[in-house]
Amino acid sequence: MNLPLNPAAPDRAGHQAIPLTADAFATLVAAHQPRVLRFATAFLGDRHLAEDVVQEALGRLFERRSRYPLEELFGPYLVKTVARLCIDHRRVRQAEGRRVARLTPKPVPSPAATAETREVADLVAVAIGQLPDRERACFLLTVCEGLSYRDAAETLSLSYAEVNNAIHRARTMLRTSLGNVVEAKR
Repeated sequence: MNLPLNPAAPDRAGHQAIPLTADAFATLVAAHQPRVLRFATAFLGDRHLAEDVVQEALGRLFERRSRYPLEELFGPYLVKTVARLCIDHRRVRQAEGRRVARLTPKPVPSPAATAETREVADLVAVAIGQLPDRERACFLLTVCEGLSYRDAAETLSLSYAEVNNAIHRARTMLRTSLGNVVEAKR
């Protein structure tokens, strides 16, 4: 019988970690990267910075691929890693005194409907960018990425109630900050 010299230990949930090959890892990345890149871009407000954060998260998972059952749980591990890196990055930027998002209205094509739509989208992006980290992460994962409250709770290591409360607070803050936009549309 051939036993591995260094068998991977089971994780907390009892899953046996089977090291992924580089090809298997690349396949999982291709399946999950677009979703976490959208999340990171929405969270950070900067596509290039989001790409860096996602690359860092993928590097961390690749280095630790023998320690976790990534084949079954790659998506949740990746989202959780990206979410934590986004929060960490935001905290560093705040500590340095820089703005989180530099969203300025951009020139739009001449049709009035397109301009109005873009203006509203910019206002919504700014309002989401001003949410506290926890509320923003919960809101983006559930509303923008379509995760259930339970999946978001697991991803962010929060309870279901904490996610529910954070989303309620996020919606309340957005309603307050975007109230004039909604009234103007009526």
